[in-house]
Amino acid sequence: MEIVEQFVLGKSGDPDVCEDSIVVTAEHAAVIDGATDVSGRRYGSAAGGWWAMAACRDAVQQLPHDVDPHRAVAAMTSELAARLNSALTAADRPSAAVTVYSRAHRKIWQIGDVGFSYRGLPASVGQPRKLVDRVAASFRAAVLAAEVAAGTISMDRVVEADPGRLAARALTGRQGAMRNSIGPYGYAAIDGRPVPASLVVVHPVPDGIDELVIASDGYPVIGETLAASESELAFLLAKDPWCVAELAGTKAIMPGQVSFDDRAYLRIRL
Repeated sequence: MEIVEQFVLGKSGDPDVCEDSIVVTAEHAAVIDGATDVSGRRYGSAAGGWWAMAACRDAVQQLPHDVDPHRAVAAMTSELAARLNSALTAADRPSAAVTVYSRAHRKIWQIGDVGFSYRGLPASVGQPRKLVDRVAASFRAAVLAAEVAAGTISMDRVVEADPGRLAARALTGRQGAMRNSIGPYGYAAIDGRPVPASLVVVHPVPDGIDELVIASDGYPVIGETLAASESELAFLLAKDPWCVAELAGTKAIMPGQVSFDDRAYLRIRL
């Protein structure tokens, strides 16, 4: 297993607060995406997304070579749980999405929405988007459309006081209560509580595939190369800076930021 190219960049441009990371050991390759914590709670000097990412990063670095996906998830879960107050409610827990490639098993383990891609794989398979995020993004876009129609904002310039994001926070601030639960809005992430086995995606890499890309959802399109992924992202950022169309999401590119989210890209030769 060989690294062909890798890249990590925070949305603010400051690496110290970037909540995405890459881990590559002799046996595993992973991209970890700490979830933005809208609560504002701090863990020491760190935000919740960074705190969860760091716990998962440290756990992946110590995984045994023959570990199975559910033991790997349990190891990450235990590492984060040990760093949290057990009294935290589900909605208030920091969390991270993680996708891991196991060399020993030649399989991808996906917990959440960190994407993966290889030659011939449909994007709908490797880059899932949870229903609750799609609902929140659509609601935010509708609120912004209503404000434009009322003449209270203009789409010509992104402003920090995003009324759509503020309105959507009624959901985004509480959706963690549905994390690691079964149901139409349930989804998987490492948050220090058990992850239902049915929410862990195990994807065998077909014979004949010799390269694999794993990338966080800061890349809306995972290209075969880093350059292709960056080019597509730059095009979409210029076309949809409010992130209500092709980049539909719960937040826009804020003034002073380089993108709407942190991003990490890893391409490996298997």
